Amino acid sequence: MIALSLRGVRGGVGTSSTLAGLAFALHALGQRVLVVDMCPENALGLHFNLDFAQHAGWARATLDQQPWHQSAWSIESGLCVLPYGELHAHEQDRLDALLLTQPQLWSQRQVALTEGFDWILFDLPQRLPGHAANPRCDFSITVVNADAACHVLLQRQPEPMPLLINRYDVACQLQRDLVLIWQHRYAQTLVPISLHADEAMNEALARREPVGRYAPGSLIAQDVISLASWCLLRGRRPE
Repeated sequence: MIALSLRGVRGGVGTSSTLAGLAFALHALGQRVLVVDMCPENALGLHFNLDFAQHAGWARATLDQQPWHQSAWSIESGLCVLPYGELHAHEQDRLDALLLTQPQLWSQRQVALTEGFDWILFDLPQRLPGHAANPRCDFSITVVNADAACHVLLQRQPEPMPLLINRYDVACQLQRDLVLIWQHRYAQTLVPISLHADEAMNEALARREPVGRYAPGSLIAQDVISLASWCLLRGRRPE
């Protein structure tokens, strides 16, 4: 089983929608996929038609000392979603402290899932360092938009992870200029596929579906399929 995580360099760059689309694309390519929402906002489940006010989830079960795996939802055969669950702010902090003191917690869970899935995808939060660091991933991707804010934040990261450009608008001169800079500066880490800005992604969320299911012929759906293919090749390549 291959573990992959997505995390935005800042909030609002489209990490959850990208992860949902990637999960659906990998599944369409014959992979068994589990997506795990590590974010208290519970936004990931919206892309799979789960209730936004989802009380049950792995985080809720962990604090309540209940079987965490029973919170997973089967979207279709071979594609499952594990929501975060509903926690108050002080409970989120308590769980984060627990994850920091038990760094092997998710590693042990991942081992238990090996026989059931080919891929496990984690949607990581901006804050809560225990949540972000606990999963052990074979590779992690930082999601960015080609804008000034992301450019500044990237310069604060000494060793950036693989960078995925999302919502790329080729008609925007600023974006083209930033991408040229990044191609030079981050030549070894930039994912060779950019996800283009496409209204189909927003429409898919309104329909509460992954974009590949809602609009399989759209530009963004084809981009995500290309990303899934790249992940498959990278996942099979010895490090």
